[in-house]
Amino acid sequence: MKYLYLLRHGKSLWKDYDGNDHERDISKKGIVKTKNVAEKFLLKNEIIELCLYSSSRRTKKTLRIFNKIIQINNKREKKKLYHCSGTYILNLIKKQNAKKSILIIGHEPSFSEFLDIVINSNIKINFSVLGKKIYTSSLIKIAVDVNDWAKVNKRTCTLIYHICPEQYQKIKQENQS
Repeated sequence: MKYLYLLRHGKSLWKDYDGNDHERDISKKGIVKTKNVAEKFLLKNEIIELCLYSSSRRTKKTLRIFNKIIQINNKREKKKLYHCSGTYILNLIKKQNAKKSILIIGHEPSFSEFLDIVINSNIKINFSVLGKKIYTSSLIKIAVDVNDWAKVNKRTCTLIYHICPEQYQKIKQENQS
């Protein structure tokens, strides 16, 4: 069994946006939510062997924030992850040689397109795990029942969990009161 994690970048900073989407930074809210998701992931005691991330400023910063809490030694920038198709993500995964786990830090709608390609369950089950959408800073875990990443397909992938920062924030606030 192998595991694939999808982490959507932190919420973008729109203040002073000059039209260059690739260079938009993360907002303060995005920083906090990314830290919260990383802390919740840390409690699961799961290991990331390889991280592939988009070349955008916000994905790089998301990686830095996440990596301060979850140590990832093997990280590779993939320029084509910026505004790619779900098929591109699938083909990228198939070329990897990580033993057990890969984290991809990227964007919407690429992740939704990818999930439509690989998740082998009905739409009601997907939405019960995912919620209504993949929010910024969300982390998704997929179990991949293969010995070789090259064999990933719709019959081999199962959605395991979704750490949604909005839901986690509510839980943290309730526990603090």
